[in-house]
Amino acid sequence: MGLRQMSPESQDPVVPKPRKQLNIAIVGGGLAGLSLAIGLIQRGIPVQIYEGATEWTNAGAGLVFVKNAMTAMAKISPDIYEAFAKRSSGQGWESKKTTYMDYRDGSTNGDLITSVICANTGQESVHRTLFAKDLVALLPKGTFHMGKRLTAMDNRSDGSYTLRWADGQSTDADIVFGSDGIKSKCRQLLLGENSPEAVPKFAKEFAYRGMVPMERAVAVLGEEFARNSMVNIGSGCLTTTHPIEKGTLLSIVACRSIDTWEHNEWVVPSSQEAVRKDFARCGPVMQKVISMMDKPAMWALFDHPECSTFYKGRFALIGDAAHASTPHQGAGCGQAFEDALVLCSLLEDEHVVSTAHVEDALEAYDAIRRPRTLKIVNTSRENGEICMRRGENTGDDLDKIKASLDQRFHWIWDEDLDQQVQQAKAKMYEISESRRHKGAEQ
Repeated sequence: MGLRQMSPESQDPVVPKPRKQLNIAIVGGGLAGLSLAIGLIQRGIPVQIYEGATEWTNAGAGLVFVKNAMTAMAKISPDIYEAFAKRSSGQGWESKKTTYMDYRDGSTNGDLITSVICANTGQESVHRTLFAKDLVALLPKGTFHMGKRLTAMDNRSDGSYTLRWADGQSTDADIVFGSDGIKSKCRQLLLGENSPEAVPKFAKEFAYRGMVPMERAVAVLGEEFARNSMVNIGSGCLTTTHPIEKGTLLSIVACRSIDTWEHNEWVVPSSQEAVRKDFARCGPVMQKVISMMDKPAMWALFDHPECSTFYKGRFALIGDAAHASTPHQGAGCGQAFEDALVLCSLLEDEHVVSTAHVEDALEAYDAIRRPRTLKIVNTSRENGEICMRRGENTGDDLDKIKASLDQRFHWIWDEDLDQQVQQAKAKMYEISESRRHKGAEQ
C-alpha cells in the first residue's frame, strides 16, 4: 500500500485493483467508517459507505488526538495522517509541545495542579466535521453515499444481508460494518432492539460547547490560557479548552454534573444566564471561559459502558456505535482509528480469501478490541468524576487528583499497535484452526 495517487484527468484517487471479492457495506460516514473505508480500498478491498445525513454542516466539536491515535492513522493510510496533519493544531507555545493538558484549579485564578506530559507528541486537535470532509475527498467517486439512513436489515440464507434505507431503496452486502455513531441503528439490530445494551446510557452530566475566534479568546483569557490546552476543574463542573484549525479557533467544552436528563432531545437551547448560574461558584478563569458562549446549548453526554459482543456473523460494530465515550480522556475517537487498523490488517491477511473466513476475523476483532475500548469508556467516565472533584478515591483532595492524572493516561497512549495487530491475527488463526478441527470431527 503506497501513497494515494491521483488520476490526472479527474483528480480522483486511483483505486487499486481489487484483490479480494468481498462485498462490504459500511453504515455511517463518520471518522470510524471513513478510516476503515480508506484503509480497505487502499488494500484492494472494495467498499461502499452509506451516510444518513443528507448534507454536511460545519457544526461539530473539536477532537483531541494523542500518539496512539496518530500512529493508528498513519498505519491505516499515510493519506489519512497527511490530511490530519494539514488541519491539526497542537499547543500554541513551544515550551508546551509535549504537554497533553494543563490541569488547573478552577476554584482559583487557574492555579496549576499538574501538566500531563505525552512525550514526543503532546496532543493535536481538529474540527470533527472538517476533518471528516477531508477524508471523504480521499475516497474514489461513487464510494460515498449521503442520505442513506438505515431502517432495517434482513439476514439472507447465504449469510449475507439486505440493508433497507429510509428512502425505500435497498442494498445487498456480504459484510456489514456499523459505524453509525452513538445512536446507532446497527447496534440495535445487532444486540436486539429490546436489549439494555442497545441504547446509550446517560453519563450524569451535560456540556455547553462552542468555538470562538482565537483573537477573542486571547483578549478574554490571555495568551497562555487561550493558545494552549487547559482543563479547569471545579466542584461538579469542569471546562476544557484547546486550539483547533491551526490555532485560529478555540474549542470550548464546559461540563456540569446532573443526576438525570429530563428532556426528550439530547441538545436543548439554553442562555447565557443559565450558563452563568450553572458555573456561578467557579473561579475567575472558568467564569471567563463560559462568558464566551454567546449562543449556548446544553448537550447531554451519553456513552456505551457495556456490550456483550461487537459482532454477529459477518456484521460488526466500530467506533462510537461500539464504544461511545465521554470526552474526559481525549481517547474515544482515537479508538475508532485503532478499530479500523485492526480490521484492515485482519481482512487483508492472506487467511481471509472469501466471505467464509470473515467471521473468524470479526471474532478476533471482538476478542482483542472490546476489552480495551470498554475499559476506555469506563475510565473516561471515572476521570470526569475525578475532574469534577467527586471521584470515589480522590474527592476534593488536589494531591490525590494530581497523582491520578499523572499516571492514568499512559496505558492508552503507549499501546504497541503492531503487537495489538499481531495478537488479533494470532487469535484469528486460533479461531480458524479450532473451527477446522470441529468441522473434521463432525
